Amino acid sequence: MSFLRLPIARVFSRPSVIRASCPSRLPFAAPLHPLRMASSVPAPRFAEGEDPQQLGPDTETLQQQGWALDADGMGVTKTFHFKSYFKAVSFVNLIAAESQTKKHHPTMTIRFGSVDVHWTTHHPRGLTHKDISLARHCDNGADLMGAVESGQGLKCGPST
Repeated sequence: MSFLRLPIARVFSRPSVIRASCPSRLPFAAPLHPLRMASSVPAPRFAEGEDPQQLGPDTETLQQQGWALDADGMGVTKTFHFKSYFKAVSFVNLIAAESQTKKHHPTMTIRFGSVDVHWTTHHPRGLTHKDISLARHCDNGADLMGAVESGQGLKCGPST
């Protein structure tokens, strides 16, 4: 009988990722969100074929409305807060329906009372008019779904 023999270091060399819907219940500090780890504000990097003269002011307007450029400046990100998990999921479904129609999909992370949305274009790589347009759609949808300020959103744990 032959056994597969791998060194222990090789088996456990890949870092594990722990995702929890309620990070405050973890016995250790959760890692920072990768989109928020940038120490300086990047300049927007538009995709090839896009008009920076047109998208520049649109990007600035989004930033004034709470959107931030991601770490490499090739996308925009924002966290939306809700008073219920159902509203957060409904918001995700609203984004999913529009993004399927436009054939342009975001990266979304849903938590107990919030949703992180990240728009970027992969081909050609960079920020495009689709990202800007669908970020605006997110803002409109958040208003429709009753988004609230960060401190007013649903918190996990026992109610006080």
